[in-house]
Amino acid sequence: MSSIRKYQAKTITEALAMVRADLGRDAVIVQTRKVNKRVLGVWGREMVEVWASDNPDLEGLRRLQTTTPATTSSLPREQSSRIEQLESEIQNLKAMIAQLARQGVAVVPDTTPVASIPDSPWLSLLKQAEVEESIARELLQSVPENALSESTLHSLIAERLVTSGPITLQEAQPKVVMLVGPTGVGKTTTIAKLAAQYALLQKRRVGLITIDTYRIAAVEQLRTYSQIIDVPIRVVYSSNELPGALREFAGMDVVFIDTAGRSQRNSMQIGELKACCERLSDCEVHLVLSSTTKTRDLYDIVERFSVMPLHRVIWTKLDESTAFGNMLNVAVKHPLPISYVTTGQRVPEDVEVAESNKLASLVVGGASAPTPILTPAA
Repeated sequence: MSSIRKYQAKTITEALAMVRADLGRDAVIVQTRKVNKRVLGVWGREMVEVWASDNPDLEGLRRLQTTTPATTSSLPREQSSRIEQLESEIQNLKAMIAQLARQGVAVVPDTTPVASIPDSPWLSLLKQAEVEESIARELLQSVPENALSESTLHSLIAERLVTSGPITLQEAQPKVVMLVGPTGVGKTTTIAKLAAQYALLQKRRVGLITIDTYRIAAVEQLRTYSQIIDVPIRVVYSSNELPGALREFAGMDVVFIDTAGRSQRNSMQIGELKACCERLSDCEVHLVLSSTTKTRDLYDIVERFSVMPLHRVIWTKLDESTAFGNMLNVAVKHPLPISYVTTGQRVPEDVEVAESNKLASLVVGGASAPTPILTPAA
């Protein structure tokens, strides 16, 4: 005999953990809803109520309602009322988010069109953070509206903001890392920060190569940094010189390659960068993007720089932005893992390894979010 039970918790995740512990991995969600009043408005913690069954067949539950009145009447009045509403609710159940599926809780497939999701405070919040409306609606569609909370929204966003962790070094040969991107995003300063982190904090052998010979100031800037942190630097004027420069750094742990800023609209300049990549047999390419750039331009940048192999994304200038939905937009449209973020001009302090939860907090926090508290890059 199947049973329907009620569970209450602060978050949907906690409630579903209770369901799984009690009814097992084949449990079926019958209904979810919020209960009790908000305490702090939109961001207040609310209790989530979940009705679940150990019967994996929703149609079986409906038949239970219509063919076994004696059993139904023996249930508590509130529980019996829930069963009586089941038939109409079956058509309105929405798919649970991917996180719930990973927890092993069966859910009802959702057929609700994205455009049919009504406006809500959650949708308004995401749009205010400059998340594209289609992406916001897609996110919100993946969980029943009455199950949304601060924590579930945060988890939805964190799942999309995939991170890679820090640059991992190799034992047999130096790790070669090239930074590419449009003009003005802070590639040279970012390389100086990363080089200082590895040379000064981790005591690694670091080499610097710059092929940014279009700007004398950039070469001199990186040369100054190399002297301060006491690491060697080589200036390369063509892609043909890259292999030779790398041979000089054969004893290094990591070699950072700085490149000239390239307009994504200039196919010839992008082609020059591609030629440099092709001269390197093993190179990790990080695309550097500014959080102050609008979404449409970011899409264009990623698409046009994708003629070369892109492995990671570094987001810069988080301290200069007030809305961070563009990071989520790019992560959804172009799912490249995020390696680092930068939040200022100080070398080496203002860089940290990207963390999904921190980035999600920035997105949902919007203009009210403070500058992230920095942790040393590892």
